[in-house]
Amino acid sequence: MADARRCRPTLRCLTEDLGADLPGLDVDLGDVRHPLLDELRRVAPTSPEGQKRILSIEHPLVYRIRVSSERGATWVDEERNIVWLCAAHRREQDSDDDAYAYFKALHESGALLPNDDDGLRDRAEAVIRVQRGLTGDLFELFEVALADKEREHQGDLGGWLPCRIVVMRSAGVEEIWCGLSVRGTDGSFVPERVRDMLFASLDQYVAPAVFEVRNDWPSGDVEWYEVVVLGMR
Repeated sequence: MADARRCRPTLRCLTEDLGADLPGLDVDLGDVRHPLLDELRRVAPTSPEGQKRILSIEHPLVYRIRVSSERGATWVDEERNIVWLCAAHRREQDSDDDAYAYFKALHESGALLPNDDDGLRDRAEAVIRVQRGLTGDLFELFEVALADKEREHQGDLGGWLPCRIVVMRSAGVEEIWCGLSVRGTDGSFVPERVRDMLFASLDQYVAPAVFEVRNDWPSGDVEWYEVVVLGMR
């Protein structure tokens, strides 16, 4: 299934045109609230269908959105499957400060389209999104195992990383066994830093506990493609 088309403002548009502060990497710029961005989210799935071209810009093909007297310039980035809000300005017909004159000036100065910083920000956000998805699924699987002790529970974190957890209690000590695959469900290798991040997140989530790497499993052998840790609390 193809990834859903996303929408987001360029860094320049966000800070200069919309007058917003740049949030931390834990905030997806596509979720920033502004009337023009709300309109962009509405049209993004089918953009540029139904939008009018900004004719003063011959290439690339840039389209407009409008909210009241505000105008936005949008561009479809087919490679990343993103519709960008490249610029925003007030419509003042026959004025040198009109939105379309502003968009054209940005284009001529090379400041209209997203740049390398926009791509870097998007990739950094993607890493945070993946991390949150994996850790959220890991914690959810742990809570299931905690509520159903002595039974092994399995799941694919983020729909990609096979994991199994069993929680046992012996002599007043809770044992938390967690195994992560070295390969994803698509056959790709899971980077060691990803597993280390997940184990560290689990350590913090169940603290206070003491964790160690193990080469065994309470109900059988460790598979060759697994890395296992045991936490005791």
